[in-house]
Amino acid sequence: MLAAQSFGTMATMTLPAVAPKVAETYGISSSLIGYQISILAGAMLVSLTLGSQLAARWGACRVQQGALLLLVAGSFVAILPHAAFLFGSALALGLGYGLLTPSASHLLARFAPPKRRNLIFSLKQTGVPLGGIGAAAITPAIALIFGWQWALAGNAAVLCGLVLLLQRGRPQWDDDRDPAARIGINPFADLAEIWRHEALRLLSIAGGCFVIVQICLSTFTVVFFAEEVGFGLIEAGIVLTASQVGGVAGRVFWGWLADVTRSCFGVLTVLAAVMLAACLFSYFITPRWAILAGCALFFVIGSTASGWNGAFLAEVARLTPRAAISRMTGGSLAYVNVCKMVGPILFTNVYLASGSYALAFALLAVPAGIGLGCVVAAWRGELRAAVAAR
Repeated sequence: MLAAQSFGTMATMTLPAVAPKVAETYGISSSLIGYQISILAGAMLVSLTLGSQLAARWGACRVQQGALLLLVAGSFVAILPHAAFLFGSALALGLGYGLLTPSASHLLARFAPPKRRNLIFSLKQTGVPLGGIGAAAITPAIALIFGWQWALAGNAAVLCGLVLLLQRGRPQWDDDRDPAARIGINPFADLAEIWRHEALRLLSIAGGCFVIVQICLSTFTVVFFAEEVGFGLIEAGIVLTASQVGGVAGRVFWGWLADVTRSCFGVLTVLAAVMLAACLFSYFITPRWAILAGCALFFVIGSTASGWNGAFLAEVARLTPRAAISRMTGGSLAYVNVCKMVGPILFTNVYLASGSYALAFALLAVPAGIGLGCVVAAWRGELRAAVAAR
């Protein structure tokens, strides 16, 4: 599951990591990668909604295999020799990537030992930033030496190998499938229930704001440092790697701090404030900046923009009755992914209007600030409820 999540993430992040080279091939603006990522996020919404139902009917392992094959298909479509295929590939990449988490969670919930379940789930989730590290550290070098198409093809070959490996365990892992399970659902019921719950509503909006910073960081870092700051493609990839390493460290640190302080809303408040300040500071990045300074700042941004997820999901679970945790988590993530779809489009349009990636990154402080306000409002509501209960 960790390998599938890691290499699946690499499939979705390869194009952003080599966007300047892709733009050079087709004579288009690198900033258009934002539209490709937004299409990908929209396709993810569809598969996130249907993922659990598909696993119940066909088995989680089979769904995992189908997800990986969709990622393979998307990778090969992106290689086809026309810029239009880059955007068409996003549909297959998004559908496949969105199916990975629900099916993997189904398997881990069944087979992970209860005493180690949290650790195993956490290790699986590190596949997202680990895949980002792989895309940032490896694909720029492949693009420069062999061509960016080979970066996609190589990762697709690994995904095909994972499909074959999963087949070995399928008889045991999919023995709970129900061919009569219904696939059709009402995707809006959970969204309405979350909206009626004040704390969950505010938390979901905050998550949506934070994910805008997260997805724009992953999508535009290489383009920013390669085209505006003047770094080489590999050096720009190193900055992106630093941001993804920050994401790994942040997920562990903020989750640990929330456990120690027993105040998830308090921790998310600090996280959002640091995120806001770091985004504002990015406005001052110029070609005179050393690579170490860029790595340090984007490590901090990454530690917050990619570090909120674990504490966020834990708080959603805490606020939800046990029987409804799966549904409410999915509904909350639906709100998050709507913002994930819109964020790159807004960022691209800010750049096209201003001609400045530094300004576009600095304006990410706006969603960070809105998220901060939502978390503070939810925290105050919880404190008022605690006082009233005494």
